[in-house]
Amino acid sequence: MGDDSRTSERTSTGATPFARASEGPIRDAYDGIVCDLDGVVYRGAGAVPGAPAALQRLAARGVRIVYATNNASRLPGEVAEHLTSLGLPVTAADVVTSAQAGAAALATLIAPGSRVLALGGPGVAAALAETGLDAVLPGSPASTGPVDAVLQGLGRELTVGDFENAARHLASGAVWVASNADSTLPLEWGLAPGNGAYVALLAAALGREPTVVGKPHAPLYRAAVERLGTAPETTLAVGDRLDTDIAGAVAAGLDSAWLLTGVDLPSELLRRHEDGVPTWVLGSLSELEQPYAAVSASAGGWTCAGGRVALSAGGLDVVPGAARPVELVRAGLAALLATVEGGTLGSRELERLAAQLDGLLDRTGSS
Repeated sequence: MGDDSRTSERTSTGATPFARASEGPIRDAYDGIVCDLDGVVYRGAGAVPGAPAALQRLAARGVRIVYATNNASRLPGEVAEHLTSLGLPVTAADVVTSAQAGAAALATLIAPGSRVLALGGPGVAAALAETGLDAVLPGSPASTGPVDAVLQGLGRELTVGDFENAARHLASGAVWVASNADSTLPLEWGLAPGNGAYVALLAAALGREPTVVGKPHAPLYRAAVERLGTAPETTLAVGDRLDTDIAGAVAAGLDSAWLLTGVDLPSELLRRHEDGVPTWVLGSLSELEQPYAAVSASAGGWTCAGGRVALSAGGLDVVPGAARPVELVRAGLAALLATVEGGTLGSRELERLAAQLDGLLDRTGSS
C-alpha cells in the first residue's frame, strides 16, 4: 500500500489530461481513501449499485476508508448506521462531518471551553462538545448571553429568531465558522435551500463572511486525512461532484477519483476544469480494483484502451475498438479539454460536442 511503483508519474509531463496509467489496481497506490457519500455510496436511502460490495472488498484487503460529508446536521453515528444498513463495516469513527471540521477549526481560534452558538442541527452541537467547546443551543436561555463564536451548519428546525440572535452575536464580533456553503439541499420533491443559502442571508445582513470548512474548501479533507493517519500524497479522495469533491481534493493536495455515478455528467468537467481536473475518471467504485488505461494523443485524435476519439466536421468521431464506455469518455474529455484550452471552438459548438460525449454513458451505462 502507498507504493507508486505500479503507476506512472504522479504528474504528467505532457499536456494530455488523464495521462497517468496504473498497471495494477489503483487502490495499490494509496494508503487510505476519503469517500464521499451521496452519489458515490448511496442515492437517497438506497445504495448505488455495486458500491457496497466494492467497499466491502476494499476494507477486507485492509484499505483504510473514511467517509466525509458536508452534511453537518446528522450525527456521525447516524451516518454510520445508514452505511451499516447497506452492508458496510462502518462505525462512527469512520465518518468525518463538516461540523467536526468546523469545531476543530474553532478549537484553534478560541480557548478550550469557550461558549459557541451551535446554529444548526444535532451534529453541530455534538461536534463542539467533542472538541471541548461549550455548545450553546439556539433558543435556549443561555443563547441570549455572550458567546465567543458561532458554528453554523444546516438545521431545519431553526427559526427566524435563531438567525436574528446569531446576527446579534456576529455583529458583536463573535468568530464565525460555517460547516459548508452548499446553496441547495436535495429533497424528494426537488431542491430546498441548503446551509449556504442561510449563510448568505446572514452575510448580506452583516456585511461579513464566515470561514467555510466543508468541501470544496480544504479543512474537511484535512480532517479526514488526520483521521486516517495517512499522508496527503498517499490518500485518494473519491467523489461524484466536481464543484465540491474534486475541487476540495485539489485544494487539500489529494489525488482524486471522479465517479460518473452521481449528478455530474462528463460535460460538466468542460465547464469546471479551471477548478481542477481529477486524477482518475471512473465509471464505478469497483474500478479502483482494476488497472487504469491512460489517455494518449495520436495523430488527429486521442486514444484510450484501444478506443479512439477525434473531432471531425460532424462532431466527435468515436471508434470504440476494445475500449469500455468510460475509457472512451476519458479520451473524449481529453479531446474537448484540448479545444477549451486552445480556444478553437465556440461555446455553442462545444456544448453540442459535450452532449455527444455524455451520450456515450447514456447509451451504454457508466462503466
